[in-house]
Amino acid sequence: MARRFSRLILLLTIAALAGCTPDAYKRSADRQVYNMLEQRTKGVLDYDPETTLASDIAAEAPLPKSALNRIPVTVLPPEESLPIATPTRQLPATPLGPELQLPPIDSGGNDEDLYGIQGAIARGADQYRYGPPTPLDPEQRLDLFASLRYVTEHGRQYQSRVEDLYLAALDVTLARHLFEPRFFATTGLEYRGGRTRVADSEYRSALAVTNSVGVRQQLPYGGEIVAQGLVDFVNALRGESADGENAALVLSGSIPLLRGAGWVNLEPLISSERELVYQVRTFENFRRDLLVQVAQSYFNVLTSQRGLANRRLNYLNLQQLTRRSQALFEAGRINFSQVQRAEQSRLRAERLLVSAQDSYRTRLDQFKLLLGMPVDQPLEIVPVEISVTLPTLAIEEVADIAARFRLDLQTAADRVADAQRLTKVAENNLLPGLNLTADARLQNVAGTPAGRIGNDATAYSAGVTLDWPLDRLDERNYYRRTLIAFQRAQRDFEQLKDQVGIDARDALRSIRAAELQLRIAESRIRLARRQLDYYNELLKEGQADTRDVVEAQSSLLEAQDDYDSAQAQVRISLLRYLRDTGTLRLDPASGVLGQAMVREK
Repeated sequence: MARRFSRLILLLTIAALAGCTPDAYKRSADRQVYNMLEQRTKGVLDYDPETTLASDIAAEAPLPKSALNRIPVTVLPPEESLPIATPTRQLPATPLGPELQLPPIDSGGNDEDLYGIQGAIARGADQYRYGPPTPLDPEQRLDLFASLRYVTEHGRQYQSRVEDLYLAALDVTLARHLFEPRFFATTGLEYRGGRTRVADSEYRSALAVTNSVGVRQQLPYGGEIVAQGLVDFVNALRGESADGENAALVLSGSIPLLRGAGWVNLEPLISSERELVYQVRTFENFRRDLLVQVAQSYFNVLTSQRGLANRRLNYLNLQQLTRRSQALFEAGRINFSQVQRAEQSRLRAERLLVSAQDSYRTRLDQFKLLLGMPVDQPLEIVPVEISVTLPTLAIEEVADIAARFRLDLQTAADRVADAQRLTKVAENNLLPGLNLTADARLQNVAGTPAGRIGNDATAYSAGVTLDWPLDRLDERNYYRRTLIAFQRAQRDFEQLKDQVGIDARDALRSIRAAELQLRIAESRIRLARRQLDYYNELLKEGQADTRDVVEAQSSLLEAQDDYDSAQAQVRISLLRYLRDTGTLRLDPASGVLGQAMVREK
């Protein structure tokens, strides 16, 4: 009879396992979901749109060994110097803009006059000191590299990202600790009382003290072993309760054989370790983005600063043109309408100067906010001359470089492996729970002191527990979700890969377009200066109209603005190109940019 019963149990087990394969659970979930969607779509839309998921054949592929690596491989660009650095020679400090056609005119000695000629010249020339600040300069003077150093020390976003990195590492400490020997100790105090017979008028009471100390070890491939010592002391307080001491040394363990067995038990550790690597990559990407953001804001402020200086000098020249026109009119060489035209041009230049100053202050405040600097703190942006080496790669090559070195793309590829690993973990959760348990203990004989533990009182046990997979709906749904998540991870990787190629090619095109705009602006400046000199000479002889001088002056101002904007755009586009191709390295050995973003401890 017992033999027949054992055979029946074996047959039922085999039948249950055969009918509970991952594919069977997948088909069961699909049937329920598709029937529900068909009913709901017809009720809501009055027709049945296509809602069938794509095939999950890719999920059946064998799990690559790289998916189990706690530290995924990161491909870094070669250690070459960045194509942006400080020059080996210092350039002379010279103000940009047209040369004054007449010597400066005394503005009445008012040094605080915003629109006075002497003040405009002083402010215009003072803005163009090349090179980093000297040790004697005030602390609120920042060039590009000092700005990067400041934002790494005081930037609010930077500090938040450092905290995110710290929290990710904190999660790893717990995951590692769970696989280390963990000691525990407990002490309990219990008061016991009552009576056993109705006629018994005496209450019995006792004070029990329970102590437990031991160590537990989680096994790498599933299960746990616990070794502990137990000591109980009972002190009779009243009635017929008796004193007693009980002590035992216990070694117990539980090992899963199906569900939860194997490398799936290491999933929390593997995922936390890999997530820390992803956070390191994310942090480095943030540092690169921050560098580009700070540099872009710095160059924009600098462009606005140069535009302000250009408009100051433009105002000076138009003011001198007005005075010259007045003198020529008094000499009878031009009519009064030309004097009025010159005065109108001077007023427009004054309006542009006021607007440029407001724009510069707004950009400067936004730059302070980005750096984490108090907005009310005085700050002077110092131009620094940098040498730039533009890339010479073909447009077809940059996409391959970006696909190799972009950190976010490497993380997306690793997350595909993570998603596939989770499908295998979900498959394991569908298995029956078959656990092997064992327990062995040494204890004292009743009535003897707790310290007399020996072989006279021993006990041991071993057994197997089978948890039949009768209700696995939650596990089935989780398995189906992991299959969908795996397909999404694959699509996200392909989408990001294509986008990375687009970004890299667009960054290279932006560099070439900005370089072309820079050459065009240089040519326009030379042409506008010749025109301005020519019309000024004709105006002296009374053969030109003030309109010609004003138009030439406006053309020169526009060309100077275009030149400053294109020069800043070349540098910004280069940094974007390095970021978008993943070749922007910020370690201290890579150059001045990496050195500038090192935090002082």
